[in-house]
Amino acid sequence: MHEQTSVDDFSVQWSRFTDHRGYFVSAELLDDILHPFVRLRDLEGKAVAEVGCGNGRFIKLLAPVASRVVAIDPSDGIVNARELCAEHDNVEFHHCEVYDMPTIQPLDFIMSIGVIHHTPDPLGALVQMRKCLKPGGRCVIWVYGHEGNELYLATFGVLRKVTQRMPHLALKALSTGLTPPLYAYIKACSVLPLPMRHYMKKVLGRFDLETLRLTIYDQLNPKIAAYWTRAEVEELMREAGYIDVELHHRHGYSWTATGLRPA
Repeated sequence: MHEQTSVDDFSVQWSRFTDHRGYFVSAELLDDILHPFVRLRDLEGKAVAEVGCGNGRFIKLLAPVASRVVAIDPSDGIVNARELCAEHDNVEFHHCEVYDMPTIQPLDFIMSIGVIHHTPDPLGALVQMRKCLKPGGRCVIWVYGHEGNELYLATFGVLRKVTQRMPHLALKALSTGLTPPLYAYIKACSVLPLPMRHYMKKVLGRFDLETLRLTIYDQLNPKIAAYWTRAEVEELMREAGYIDVELHHRHGYSWTATGLRPA
């Protein structure tokens, strides 16, 4: 039996924040996350899955392209995902943790974006994902990196010890209060060589204020949040049984990693 802390955290988050607009839900952002290994267009006619689909923002993009889409999430946000994708009859939803997934037909591709670093057993999650793939099928994950986040961890790491215990309304209010300073920092990054400048300009700078508030909430809420080095991510993938493992240091602060299920 796996701990439920992250599940509870994200049930609140994806049940309350349901906006689907702008760059945050765009194919351009999904391609940026999966780059340089896969693009949305590469999944045409494929059987694909997303582990930790949240409120379904990327399932909505996958459904018109893939032949079959499997959406997996243990949180109550999957209710919103079902509603969002109701028009697509090629999507199946599993309201469960990745460790408890039922047997499904083998997949060509499986992804997990911003989820594995919140799980109590990341290795177990990656092993289960590998088992869902066809031989030669590809897994892509996106996780927080340690490299590039040193200053952030030194400052907000302490704050998180408090915020992860805060009730929803209090954390929402704090996130609202921190949104203008974050917006100002993003603007400053356009002219000054500040930490995480590339990420601020290329990603957060394209979000509206409500999405910035969600981003702050997302950072301060989870009780489990790992920030891994390149070596740690690569070791996790290889230990989980993937071959041809490759990593990309996305915007200098996170890791997109990929590997194949052996034949």
